[in-house]
Amino acid sequence: MAKDYEKQNQKLEKQNKKLKKKTSRGALVILILLLIIGILLAVMFLFDPLGFGNGMGILRNGTSASASGGSTAAVTAAPAVTAATEPAPTYIDVKVSGGTLICNGAESTAEEIASAAKAVTGDVLVRITDDSATQNAMEGLISALDTAGIKYTIE
Repeated sequence: MAKDYEKQNQKLEKQNKKLKKKTSRGALVILILLLIIGILLAVMFLFDPLGFGNGMGILRNGTSASASGGSTAAVTAAPAVTAATEPAPTYIDVKVSGGTLICNGAESTAEEIASAAKAVTGDVLVRITDDSATQNAMEGLISALDTAGIKYTIE
């Protein structure tokens, strides 16, 4: 009878060990899945792979840059719709790349761009293209254009 108890005890110990292994494996799998989900969420919010943009494709005056959400291709490809009495605005394209402002293929300062836009007769619109711009460069350009009273759009 003692041998039967020993055999049953050994069987129970083996079953208990198997159960512990399964439980620890399950917890490890759940932990790994949670880690993967966390990494995917971080990538989604940090790098924006879904292409939702920052929503800055509007004119400073509050009017929309384009009906398609301000994409560069739609704005440059769409013909300007103007009334017969109003002349089409003159566009000045400025690309902000890092901390560098590029206007007409040449590196310029924000003040130079604002004074060039002010020198143009008629309605002027500065189209700013953000190419990994630094915040300081973008704020400096916007501040110079606001001070000069020049309309602009950020694409």
